Amino acid sequence: MSKLESAKSAIEAEIAHAKKGLSYYQSRIDVLEQTLFQLDSIIASESAPAIQRGKRQKQQQSEGSRAKRGRTKGAVKDIATGGMDLPSTPSEYWMDLITDQPQTAPEILKSAVDSLGFPPSPAQVQKLRQRLTPALQALLKSEKIRDSGSRRERRFFKV
Repeated sequence: MSKLESAKSAIEAEIAHAKKGLSYYQSRIDVLEQTLFQLDSIIASESAPAIQRGKRQKQQQSEGSRAKRGRTKGAVKDIATGGMDLPSTPSEYWMDLITDQPQTAPEILKSAVDSLGFPPSPAQVQKLRQRLTPALQALLKSEKIRDSGSRRERRFFKV
């Protein structure tokens, strides 16, 4: 009888292990599908003319206001927080947010938050803020943007 009991417990353990593996791979599939969706949208935006990009950016900002009312736009899910994960923020991301009109860093950060498409947590806003400063410095160094003023009065604009 004990051999049958141990075989039963071994099978139950195997089933539990398989179920954990199944849930892991299902979550991986979800993340990969969302990433693929994001890549498709990035590829589509890169192939659009510059005029259409400006219109798309305004649409994304209005979609951000929809997200504040409870609708969320697709992004990679952050399993640990149960919320949405921040998108990648290369220099092109920040260049799309900087306009010809001088803006302060907090104004650029606000437009970045509005363009996310979902209401970010305070930790996510802090992470964006931490990404903004080095990005602005790199853009200034590469002379893609310019600045005027100093400290809190410092404003950034496209060349």
